[in-house]
Amino acid sequence: MQDISGTALLYSGGLLDDIHAKTAHGLLRYSDRFQILGLIDPKFYGSMSADHVEHCKDNLEIYKDLSTAVEELTQKPKYLVMGVAFGGGMLPEEHRSVVKDALRHGMDIVCGLHQLLSEDPELAELAVKNDANIHDIRKPKKAEELRFWNGDIKKIEIPKVAVLGTDCATGKRTTCQFLVQALKESGIKTEVIFTGQTGFLQGFKHGLILDSTLNDFVSGELEKAIIECAQEEQPDLMLIEGQSSLRNPSGPCGSEILLSGDVDAVILAHPAERKYFDNCEAAEAIIPDLQDEIELIGHYGKEVIGIAINASESFDTSGLKQEFAIPVLNPIFEDIGPLVDKIESTLITG
Repeated sequence: MQDISGTALLYSGGLLDDIHAKTAHGLLRYSDRFQILGLIDPKFYGSMSADHVEHCKDNLEIYKDLSTAVEELTQKPKYLVMGVAFGGGMLPEEHRSVVKDALRHGMDIVCGLHQLLSEDPELAELAVKNDANIHDIRKPKKAEELRFWNGDIKKIEIPKVAVLGTDCATGKRTTCQFLVQALKESGIKTEVIFTGQTGFLQGFKHGLILDSTLNDFVSGELEKAIIECAQEEQPDLMLIEGQSSLRNPSGPCGSEILLSGDVDAVILAHPAERKYFDNCEAAEAIIPDLQDEIELIGHYGKEVIGIAINASESFDTSGLKQEFAIPVLNPIFEDIGPLVDKIESTLITG
């Protein structure tokens, strides 16, 4: 993985209140890699980050554009981090100007889109001209840099919990983030195995960017990350961040984590107010109900030990709590303690 750290501005491009600004949300809540100095968002400028995102590490000012931010900040940021997962993984034309402005200011670009900005002739020329760099986080590794799954993970005795979702954009990584902090406070040394760009950008030390890894090597790279984490960190517990869901038709994912990751239990993140899979509304692809998904995971030989609801503050979780004999909570608005207690009793002391 690339060696990136230092001061940064986040770009959310008018989408700070959208679920696809999840990279911006994640970095506002936690980052060991960057010192976030502020946000650029032409829709929400003049307000503060905590006005729109719960649990911000720091309450940061939101600026209209990059030039204003650079002029008003007391130090020049080293990086501009693109904080939105735009549709199709491409940079829309209307958001291109902020990248060019940052390069003209000599700032490095950190981008997790599938479109590789470093291969864009105009942007690459600007970077060279202004002694800046473009860091494409999703740039795929070559096959010779990757490894196949070989079963060595069976030797790892440290408990592993997969945080999966019934859809994409359900708060899987955020649940991992809240859990790792709460577990450490309970004296349980916990590490997160990241599987997406935001986990890497937050500074978690072990993982892979699953959707930019050649498919044949996903299982092996996941196994490698878990083994390296076990050997180098020697934690009491590992949390494995899920991607998409087992049954999202536009990007099914999860069986690799359940099977190749040899997990011991699952926490399931569920968007309780969402009927259709994200971006599949036109196809009327309905998200399965929780009980059905729990049964499917059971067919993989894995037990769901908790449910993390992704919903607005007004959503009442009491009915679900009565329906399931496991902890059910909304980690953004409710105490995550019951999940911590369940993990501890089931996998640490049980």
